Amino acid sequence: MNHYDYVEWLLYKNKTLTNSKIKEMQEHLYNCETCMDTFLSLVDEQEEELVGIIVPSNFASKVLENISLNKIRDIKLRKVKKSVNYQFGYYVAVASVTIFLTLGGFYTNLVDSVPRITASIQEVEIRQNLIADFSNRIINSTSNLLMSIEKNK
Repeated sequence: MNHYDYVEWLLYKNKTLTNSKIKEMQEHLYNCETCMDTFLSLVDEQEEELVGIIVPSNFASKVLENISLNKIRDIKLRKVKKSVNYQFGYYVAVASVTIFLTLGGFYTNLVDSVPRITASIQEVEIRQNLIADFSNRIINSTSNLLMSIEKNK
């Protein structure tokens, strides 16, 4: 990395260079601490006072407040994006399973097997009510017992 000397940074500060050279030096300034130190050494007291007039005293607190507000908004946006991504993932999974089962013939086999299942079901004979039958037997037995007693008299 080529560094610029004190004179070049002085020319940069006074804007006596071409626009392309100024842009090139700006890019270098963002990446090089050595040149940044050299450039900052060129700042004098008058420029510092001018900055104090231009930049308000509560500038730092406003910037920090805006940063915290942006973080909160960013977190909310991430949550919304995640839920949308999860929902989309579920839809894709369900669609994939449906396509897989369709291609595998699962649904066709299911539709074809319903008539076979109904044909294999046999009708069950109607069974007699065992409780009612038991009570009829008791009545008949009691009636026969009473008749036999009457005959013996």
